[in-house]
Amino acid sequence: MTQDWTQLSPDAGGNGKTVHSLVCRGGDEQAIKDGLEAALEKAVALLDRNVRDDSRYLLCEWNARAASLQIVVSDDSKTRDAPEVVACRFENVDPSVDVALVQFLIRDYLTTCTAFLGWSLLAAFHEGDRQRSRLL
Repeated sequence: MTQDWTQLSPDAGGNGKTVHSLVCRGGDEQAIKDGLEAALEKAVALLDRNVRDDSRYLLCEWNARAASLQIVVSDDSKTRDAPEVVACRFENVDPSVDVALVQFLIRDYLTTCTAFLGWSLLAAFHEGDRQRSRLL
């Protein structure tokens, strides 16, 4: 499936980050799976630009109210993020979508993605509090 990515330059965000953004239309489970996989594929493709000596985590943040996923590479303290961020927002999704499904789909993708497994990163998932993230 072809995805229409939008790239916001570092100057547009004011925080020095380049955000690669995708809007997924459709709210069924297959649409969510397709969108999550597209976002993860993009994040993995950007690892060569994002991973530094202090990189430890591939953080996946799910915002249920906004039905959005943000993916960043971060350090041990989860405070210094890499310059490339991937964001995916879902339209027409019930805000009460099962977070366990989202977490399962992310874990399922990453555990079978050989391009991700080649990096020494820990995959983690959280819902707004990085310090309470769970390893996938």
